Amino acid sequence: MNDMRGIFLTGITGTLGREMLRELIQTPENLLFLLVRAGNRSAPGVRLEKMMSELGFSAAQRQRVVLLEGDITQAGFGLKAEDLQRLLAEAHVFYHAAALTQLNGSREDCERINVGGTLHALEIAKKLVREGRLARFFYFSTAYAAGSRQKYCSFEDRLPEHPVFANFYESSKYASETNVRKAFAAGLPGAIFRPSIVVGHSETGEVSQFNVIYPFMRLFAHGMLRILPTRLENSFNIVPIDFVVKAALAISENPACLGKAFHLVTQTPPTIETLIRVKKEDYPGMADPLVVAPADFRREDLEPAEQFIYDMLQPYLGYLNDDLTFDTANTAAFLAGTGVEFPKTDADFLRTLLRYAVGQGYLVIPSSK
Repeated sequence: MNDMRGIFLTGITGTLGREMLRELIQTPENLLFLLVRAGNRSAPGVRLEKMMSELGFSAAQRQRVVLLEGDITQAGFGLKAEDLQRLLAEAHVFYHAAALTQLNGSREDCERINVGGTLHALEIAKKLVREGRLARFFYFSTAYAAGSRQKYCSFEDRLPEHPVFANFYESSKYASETNVRKAFAAGLPGAIFRPSIVVGHSETGEVSQFNVIYPFMRLFAHGMLRILPTRLENSFNIVPIDFVVKAALAISENPACLGKAFHLVTQTPPTIETLIRVKKEDYPGMADPLVVAPADFRREDLEPAEQFIYDMLQPYLGYLNDDLTFDTANTAAFLAGTGVEFPKTDADFLRTLLRYAVGQGYLVIPSSK
């Protein structure tokens, strides 16, 4: 396989990594080195085999997959010496997608996985460049590394000096991206991708994990929290997973991308009013939230059980009330001519997401259609 292009990918058990894997395997020249952590119930090989079966890999495609057992929270990812030597000999591109994406993650977990894991990834990348054949390192950050608790236009090629974070996920990604930028300044060749809130496929709504924004939607859909502290005109930036993957891969093929960052976001985010309207039209049986201006909202007005749920949702609610906007100059320029366009996240897209969640039984709501 000397004519193959070796690609090292972390985070394949997450939504983003899984879809990256699905897309990358389609290119016959790609040889994929996949980092898999040992699970509590199954060995890495068993977990990988299950995923390849779910993704419909052919026998020929499976021959282009190399399992690397490791853990991003360990120095050197805990890789075996022989696995590291093979990466040195064959890895040309490194995509670091592994991260803790839970918006209510603890400070300790976010720093251990996101900050520590990225530092370990950078050390490996530097070694692969210095002693091996690695040409590019790509890091998946988040559009909210800029901090969502502020009115601010986030520019792609810099981070704010004084961010205001809504949760430890944001602060850990800010710290991680800062470290990546320092490595780039010191000579590591690479680029940064900053997706906003990643949701299901643009055409089908399919998503491998109902996380990030989905648990929030479920609580309101099932009437577990009746009051929504926001405004109807407020928007929330969501992007379909297929756009994030296709855009990142298209941009990463352009050598001029090195040293830059790219906002993988929608330029036309939907509003709360649009989401509620789609809900009423398609699922009138879904519980109707009472929209209350944040300044008029009183936690004390909630029932005790709702207060508990509201406290759990605090890390999520900021995304419905933030004034953070995103510069997309780099992304627009690099996507021009690639056939990849910014996604339309309109009423029809929201309808697609809801229908998939209902069809999968994640949202149990009587349908009027």
